[in-house]
Amino acid sequence: MGVFAEDSARITNPQHRTSRLITIENLKYYTEVKGFGQPIICFHGFAENLSTWEFIQLNDCQMVLVDLIGHGHSEKPHSPEPYSLPNLLRHLHELIDHLGFTRYFLLGYSMGGRIALAYGLAYPSEVQGLILESSSYGVCHVDSRARRRQQDVWLAEAIQEKGVEWFNQYWSNLDLFASQNQLPQEIRSKINARRLQNAPHGLANTLLGSGQGIFPCLKDQITDLSIPTLYINGEYDEKYKKIGQDFIKLNPQIKREIIPGVGHNSHIENPAAFQEAVNGFLGGLLSS
Repeated sequence: MGVFAEDSARITNPQHRTSRLITIENLKYYTEVKGFGQPIICFHGFAENLSTWEFIQLNDCQMVLVDLIGHGHSEKPHSPEPYSLPNLLRHLHELIDHLGFTRYFLLGYSMGGRIALAYGLAYPSEVQGLILESSSYGVCHVDSRARRRQQDVWLAEAIQEKGVEWFNQYWSNLDLFASQNQLPQEIRSKINARRLQNAPHGLANTLLGSGQGIFPCLKDQITDLSIPTLYINGEYDEKYKKIGQDFIKLNPQIKREIIPGVGHNSHIENPAAFQEAVNGFLGGLLSS
């Protein structure tokens, strides 16, 4: 399997661990664990890292935070191969297996939610529940996929040419994140700092390997999704409000929460409301 922990010891009681670098197929993945209880594996969004969850505490759960490949303290290989979705899902499964978890929840924000959805569909017997925050099932129309792929290629090339400072300004000015302008300066500075910590080639390879333009359309698999699922989006995030409606239409068993007064990133813009929604969903599953 190619898994190696930095201290050469398999984790037998992961709730006592705080941080760890684990090598999988010669690539280092950085993880942190906080809290106690049932494991919930948390995947951040594009150009973010695991510290995006710093204000979130979940009842009766240990949050297993992962820096995805090309982000945070995880490795940022120059080869595009590790960033492809099949390799990414296999690496994450090996990582979770190494941590000793056989049953767990998944939580993903935006890009991390797409990855969590694909992971749950690939390993449904292991996933107890799925929480998708402002996430999609992929771009499905052929022409729309082609346009999105062109956009991803353009952005990947621009990041490598112009650098992360340019990218941070470009990304921050997207309408998707307009509501974050109302956040306290301290929080906005942390968001900017996380984006600026990225390496241009890591972001570019992420877009080319698992961006929405190449990510598979999973829409047809939502109807038969048997994993208990909660979809969360912000009141002001019109794009993902519509996508959330699509999830419910495709599978009425999926639960949905709309966080008032926030946009795309509800777990940062209103962490208390986000926690309440997630804790309510998890509480029902853990007590059943």
